[in-house]
Amino acid sequence: MRPEKSRRSGGFTLLWVSSALGEFAYSTSLIVLPLIVLTLTGSPSQAGIIGFVDAAAMLLAGLPAGAVADRYDRRTVMLWCQAALVTVFGALALLLWADAVSLPALVLLALVNGAATALTMAAGEAMIPSLVAEERLSDAVAMNGARTYAGQLAGTSAGGFLLTVKNALPFVAGCLAHLVGLVLLLFLKRRPPAARTPADQPVIGGRGLWEGVRWITSHPFLRVGLVCATATNFFFGTIYFIVIASAQTSGMATGLIGVMAALLGVGGLLGALAAPLLQRALTGARPIHVVLWAFVVLTAGIATLPGSWTPGVLLGAIAFAAPTANAYFTTWQLKLTPDSHRGRVVSVAAIASGGGGAIAPLAGGVVLDVAGRFAGLLGCAAVMAVVALLTSLSPALRHVPELRVDESEPPDTDPADTADPADPADPASSAAVAARGPSSPVP
Repeated sequence: MRPEKSRRSGGFTLLWVSSALGEFAYSTSLIVLPLIVLTLTGSPSQAGIIGFVDAAAMLLAGLPAGAVADRYDRRTVMLWCQAALVTVFGALALLLWADAVSLPALVLLALVNGAATALTMAAGEAMIPSLVAEERLSDAVAMNGARTYAGQLAGTSAGGFLLTVKNALPFVAGCLAHLVGLVLLLFLKRRPPAARTPADQPVIGGRGLWEGVRWITSHPFLRVGLVCATATNFFFGTIYFIVIASAQTSGMATGLIGVMAALLGVGGLLGALAAPLLQRALTGARPIHVVLWAFVVLTAGIATLPGSWTPGVLLGAIAFAAPTANAYFTTWQLKLTPDSHRGRVVSVAAIASGGGGAIAPLAGGVVLDVAGRFAGLLGCAAVMAVVALLTSLSPALRHVPELRVDESEPPDTDPADTADPADPADPASSAAVAARGPSSPVP
């Protein structure tokens, strides 16, 4: 392996481990905070406020997060976020240990947690192409998916266990995780943003977000891919809610419902690990087509096949398939977008696809009340079949998108820069991708 490539890979490993630790801490707090509020106040509605504050902070911070990631050094943005999280997790751990915690303190942690996570996600994902060789970009994106599932599984499990020992321990663990993540980021070399005139500086606000929207809508492939991602997230969340809610109302044992949720996480983790191999086996845009049609068939199976274990297994199968399409789309999204716009494009994609998932439980409840489990699931399968058919017929996905050359940034000529490899949008890199074709994975 060439020294430059080895150093780039090392930079990605630092980012990956730091982000995995952050995912662990976030998932730990997500399951523990509502339980602590419930114990403190005895009010389910106040416990629900915590989840709302976290989600709202992530959404609102996601609006300017992309512009921040494009305007400032991304490593520095992540370091400040980690420092803020170390502070609030540590402070809350001390308050809990001293039995001096209050609802405002818990709300503050949820607020900082959601906002800092949104900023970290935008900066971290936009940084990936500068940390890996172009031919490894798809693998790096797939590994990011595995990191998310692994962090969620480990965080939720550890959070529940540590809470039974001492209510402060989940936040001690979260504080240490963010502290280690901060130290790891210090070893990444700082890469200042490209020099721009004042008129070209990314605007932090609605205009900055609109620039990300405009970039995506100007590319047919990105536009269609994002619609598919948003629809899939929405309908998967709707189906998941219908399955879990109907299982609970039918009297299914709580333990079995928990197993279904666990199968979902395990399926997603295994799918993310298998995504690089599946993407190499499925050429062109086939990862998207195969996953969408598998979604339709498996959803119909959940509705019609008997057995108490069947829904969990089939949900796990959907979760297994999804990372391959996610990796395919994300890889091309990063390749098609110049470094100067990546943060904003990442934020727009995250808000659109995440927004679909956020309103899914509400839609699932309405569908379950109006149509019932069987008709509701078949209806979701039917709508997804229409999405899959239109996607299969879409000209935007029939051919590999043509990579635009980003000539606004000078090529990297310093081989000692461990965090500044050649941008995949530079002329030589773009020619190589166009010649090689879509053999690499893409989220």
